[in-house]
Amino acid sequence: MLRVMFADDEPYMLEGLRTMIDWNKLGFVVCGEALDGEDALALMASALPHLVLTDVRMPVIDGLELIEQASSLHPEMKFIILSGYADFEYAKTAMRHGVANYLMKPLIEDELIAAVEAVAVTIRERIAASQFENVALDCLRLETISKLLQGENRQKWIEQASALLDIHEHSSFRCILLEPNIQAQNQSDLKQIIADKMKLMQVRMLPFGVGKERHGFLLVRGPQERELSTAILTEIMTSVRQDWGTAISFSISSEHKGPHALKEAFREGLIAEMCKFPSGAEGIYIYQGEWSAETLPAFGMTESILDAVGSGCPDTVRAHVHQLFIAFSRQSVSESWVSAYLDNIKLEILKLVTQFGGDPNWTSNWYVPTVPMDVGLLERKVTQEILQAVEWIGQKKGVGQDEIVSAAGDYIKSHYKEKLQLQVVAEHFSLNAAYFGQRFKKQVGLTFNEYLHVVRIDEAKKLLRREELKISDVADRVGYSDSEQFVTKFKALTGLLPSAYKKG
Repeated sequence: MLRVMFADDEPYMLEGLRTMIDWNKLGFVVCGEALDGEDALALMASALPHLVLTDVRMPVIDGLELIEQASSLHPEMKFIILSGYADFEYAKTAMRHGVANYLMKPLIEDELIAAVEAVAVTIRERIAASQFENVALDCLRLETISKLLQGENRQKWIEQASALLDIHEHSSFRCILLEPNIQAQNQSDLKQIIADKMKLMQVRMLPFGVGKERHGFLLVRGPQERELSTAILTEIMTSVRQDWGTAISFSISSEHKGPHALKEAFREGLIAEMCKFPSGAEGIYIYQGEWSAETLPAFGMTESILDAVGSGCPDTVRAHVHQLFIAFSRQSVSESWVSAYLDNIKLEILKLVTQFGGDPNWTSNWYVPTVPMDVGLLERKVTQEILQAVEWIGQKKGVGQDEIVSAAGDYIKSHYKEKLQLQVVAEHFSLNAAYFGQRFKKQVGLTFNEYLHVVRIDEAKKLLRREELKISDVADRVGYSDSEQFVTKFKALTGLLPSAYKKG
């Protein structure tokens, strides 16, 4: 509901404004009344009305002076002037201050309704535009943080960090990761709890997301604000866990300065989460120094996998990923640790992909492991995804542009009688189904299903000309369990029914 208030030195006019029209029906709630301009100005500061109906002549501060002062303090506020004096000069002066309308007393109901409806449209359009702008700015802020966390330190992102996030070279911050992943509908509640506690510390909270599963926030303080010591953070996060009422943990980096350090803070947060460094408080893990990275299971294997991806060697990639999962199985590590470690590998692969000028859309379909994990499935999915990146990089280098799609075409021609699906063929070639489908259509010019129908109908034409078979038998032989579907596809591709084709 929009808020409206009245200012008039005649009490009967205030009563009339309240009752003359149905404000609720017009989408307004009356939020206040004042008998003079001075009281009206004070009431505006607390009630923040969207619309003010004010008399011109009032004691202490008249209507025009009220509008002038209020407009400088509340530029979005709208006004309708009411006057018992047919004074055109008043109207002209009022309009210079951005007054929405000027109505003469005694008021006519229809005129008042029309004036209010017109200004309501303007107010709502402005609110909608403002909301859209805020959403766009929030998206830009999230993108800026995400890019900096991933090591994108180009001047564009540094400047946006300063302009949009108020993070400068002397700004101090810590990176805090949330675990487990909180459902989207609950994230705002949790963040509000944290934000309320941080206000008491004069610390800003900036939420972020990296990919679909890595969520957290930055705690940023200026040079003059109180330091966020480990003891203070532990106390605050323990309080948050108690207020939240469910199992949640926080992994906290050490304190850093300047936007260039966001990547390092993010890395420290991941390491704190992976290693579960004790802090003396349940569910709170705080980074304890660079030496700790060497204690990670399978430490160093990321580099071997990235080298294999860059060299474009699928067999080497398969071998290294398999060794990585053997290392996982031999170590007592949490499922969240495994997920975080693999997330880090994927981030590094994406950076490698960007070096070849790409921002591939197939990464959005990469597998998100669930808890508890099916380790065998996880290894297969991770292998598929990394091989997908290997092939993509190979294509950018001009290597094997058509090999997989050509092989897939041969596979379809050999297995068209079976219940073939895109997912089945993609898994046969260790590729993500969505990416494989896009690649197939780009090179062949047909979707996977369209191509499969073409192969099947071509074989059906051969059978119809060579053998005396029922239409249902032909359909079955070329992979259609539904004869009607076969007939429909045959006519769509040949322009003839199978029976007519056979006679011809």
